[in-house]
Amino acid sequence: KINKENRVFKGIKDGHDIIIDCVIEKDGKIRLIEIKDGDTFDTKKVAGEVASLITAKAHLIKSHNLKEENISLHYCSFNATSHEQIEIGAKHLLKDCKTMTGREFCKLVDLDFDKIVQERKKDQQENLNYFISELKKIPEIHSKF
Repeated sequence: KINKENRVFKGIKDGHDIIIDCVIEKDGKIRLIEIKDGDTFDTKKVAGEVASLITAKAHLIKSHNLKEENISLHYCSFNATSHEQIEIGAKHLLKDCKTMTGREFCKLVDLDFDKIVQERKKDQQENLNYFISELKKIPEIHSKF
């Protein structure tokens, strides 16, 4: 079960909220998942996101009296094809996070990975066409065409 309501952890990081991309409760386990599109990441953001996942896990253990082994941390790169690709892209900063590909994520939540990829490809061309048409509206750019 994907729980949209329980992905915001209010005030747990020095009084600030932590928002986890995806919280899945399934088979008596909780998975905290950070989801990225690509496979090359900003090192400062990776470190901060991993720290947020760790903080959220610690909060769940303490506030809900949960066992550490029942909560796992995951870093999902939707377009990556291997765990190694994600580790390299994250500069090996993932610590206690398990890497997860988009295909693995889709299997976990019963989504059709290939269908999502095809829909996104269709959207890419549409987005590119829109972007180019908007660029052409800028006089300095229009004169170059």
